[in-house]
Amino acid sequence: MAQRRMTPAHGFFYTIVMIGAASCMAAAQAEPASKNPPGSTRHSDPRDSAGLKDEARQRRLRLFPPSTQPVLPEGATVRIGDWVYRAARANPADGVPWDLMVTPVEEKADRWQLGVAGQPLPPLEMGRRRVPGDVLRPGMAAPRGSAAVIEVPDVLWKQWFARDLADVVGVHFHEVVSEDKARILFSLHKVPPDSPDGRPPADYKGVSGSRIEATLLTPLAFHLDQTIVARVDPLKKELVESRTQHELAHAAVSQDVFLAVLHGPQDWNVEACTGRRTKLAYYWRREEIGRTWREFRGGREKAKAVRTTVVLVPPTRWSLMLPIPPDRVMQSQVDAFNESIVRVSQRFAEVDAAAQERFHGQHGAFEAAEGP
Repeated sequence: MAQRRMTPAHGFFYTIVMIGAASCMAAAQAEPASKNPPGSTRHSDPRDSAGLKDEARQRRLRLFPPSTQPVLPEGATVRIGDWVYRAARANPADGVPWDLMVTPVEEKADRWQLGVAGQPLPPLEMGRRRVPGDVLRPGMAAPRGSAAVIEVPDVLWKQWFARDLADVVGVHFHEVVSEDKARILFSLHKVPPDSPDGRPPADYKGVSGSRIEATLLTPLAFHLDQTIVARVDPLKKELVESRTQHELAHAAVSQDVFLAVLHGPQDWNVEACTGRRTKLAYYWRREEIGRTWREFRGGREKAKAVRTTVVLVPPTRWSLMLPIPPDRVMQSQVDAFNESIVRVSQRFAEVDAAAQERFHGQHGAFEAAEGP
């Protein structure tokens, strides 16, 4: 029976939590000014997609900036690292007056595809055929969007895999990883907001409570790594094609789960003042990398893998409603909300395992290898 193996998630996150006053959206500089001017170029760092090169920490915010602080005209842009920042007026339905918008710099825009909310990413394809037992070799890049498929002869299978995989005919290795920094502005709002006279609106029929807005301030990258291994039957070599397609179907499931976990729960209920919603903006790309998998050749050899990178960018915002007044919202509730946003690897492992079981229930497990 085909099996999937997932190595333990090892994401590391550093999160800034900044709390605004009730019914106010805090708007201030998230980090101290760098010695580099705003227009200067910084090299990208896989542990800090924003390129700010600073340490994560908590900071208190001034809700109203001092009059001496310079103000950029509307529509002006600031370049930081490989990203361009600008402000735009928000949709009033979003509950905030302004949105921070982030896009790739022009010279690197062709490296990214703009994600579309509600649409899945294109599926992986087999691409060109690899040689039997192919492992990473310099200069062997896969066609864009193709899957890293490794075909292993039957005689080598039991030598290269752990005992619990000795009798399977295909494996889909996959893992979500990130070592990026998450810079998130948290603000606390009253539901419903007070009228101009300072009183709750008289015609409000829903439950009163609080709304927590978690606004992403800088790009935040997550990676889905996937490797497909198919066993070559010496007597029925044509089976490797169907075995590969079966594992590619599992890869498609993982890819859908990846985006779903980044979105988080979507159970917004205004009348009950409960639930969550997400405004997700992102760019994505695929590339071939070399990485180890614990169950493949004892984790000693790097195997080809397709890395799908999703970079969340402002104006990404996660919203949570609670049926309690703002002065009763606990720091532990904000922390739990924050954890649910940034701990993507752990949540992915749980949701993906259940999704793969449902896939087997609908399509069946693949055949086991014949023989002793």
